[in-house]
Amino acid sequence: MKEPRSIDFWLLIATLMLAAMGIVMVYSSSMYIAMEKIGNGAFYFKKQIVHLLVSFALMIGFTRLNYRGYATISKGLLAFGIGLLVLVLIMPSSHSSGVDRWLVFGPLRFQPSEVVKLILVIYMAAAISSMGDRIRDLKKGFIPMTGIVFLVFGLIFIEPSLSMGMLSLLAGFYMLFVGRAKLTHLLACGLPAIPAIAYLAVSKPYMLSRIVGFLNRDIDAWSQAGQSIIGIGSGGLLGVGLGHSTQKYNFLPERHTDFIFSILGEELGFVGTTLLFALTFLYIMRGFKIAREAPDTFGFLLASGITFMFGIQVFINVGVATQLLPTTGVTLPFISYGGSSLLLSFITTGILLNISKHSSMERKMSRELGIRIQRRMPS
Repeated sequence: MKEPRSIDFWLLIATLMLAAMGIVMVYSSSMYIAMEKIGNGAFYFKKQIVHLLVSFALMIGFTRLNYRGYATISKGLLAFGIGLLVLVLIMPSSHSSGVDRWLVFGPLRFQPSEVVKLILVIYMAAAISSMGDRIRDLKKGFIPMTGIVFLVFGLIFIEPSLSMGMLSLLAGFYMLFVGRAKLTHLLACGLPAIPAIAYLAVSKPYMLSRIVGFLNRDIDAWSQAGQSIIGIGSGGLLGVGLGHSTQKYNFLPERHTDFIFSILGEELGFVGTTLLFALTFLYIMRGFKIAREAPDTFGFLLASGITFMFGIQVFINVGVATQLLPTTGVTLPFISYGGSSLLLSFITTGILLNISKHSSMERKMSRELGIRIQRRMPS
């Protein structure tokens, strides 16, 4: 009988191919802006290489750490994450608009919301797995957990960042759903939250302008959405060629971060975007397979939550680029430029690989134990 692999080989392949595609697209999409702002066309590319090497090393480390240990420190992690979100709010903003979602400690600069969305999944996986059927109790299980979810959403929203807040909110409710919370409780809490969140969104002028622009289906060709659609549409089947995008020449803002999918679609065409979607689909399928085969409830909840979060983030980013959703600030995992995003993508992959490793090890041990028992049984 073929021995099981120690880690999920196909998940690792999907990760490495997505990261390779990301490095190529960061270099192509950032050359002009880097030359214009810094005088070095490879500036962002070199920084992303450093981000990639550090992230890959951390992924290896997280692959070797026993994922069960996160359950024991989940409360401390949650307190740490909430502290980071509060720190963002009390520190003076470095932007004239008053919007600042970053913390800076010397050379280290990161978005706490990127970290907290993972911490939220870890905490909820640990809490729900320890609760068992109590999660179906309104007062003892459901209300405390939803309180944590809405607290994290609120702290992220008032940065302000509706997109990252919504991502955390969706991840939280997904964790409650797969954790077997009552559907009536989820609906009773979730449905009234929709108009409340809509009201909060329109109360912020810049969010309102994005929503109004999205609802106006006569897309202005010079808007972000218009330029994104033009870029993707001009790619055709095979694309205009790697490095030959015209949208990156100050037509499309955030072309190496939030709108990198538009540059990818323009340069690599339908074939390139299909490859991206195929790798994304492979990653998601392997992630849910790891969750299904996890050796315990905590592993199942943690793996499924991480995989869901990855999938919904890809959907939001691509939805914005294709004008299916209003403009947000959500990056494309493994593809967009940015240390925080890349780091968290590799860390979460490392956790998934560790869960798959323990699943393989425990299946192997169970099979060997079964063989030994059979040998000891009298014929």
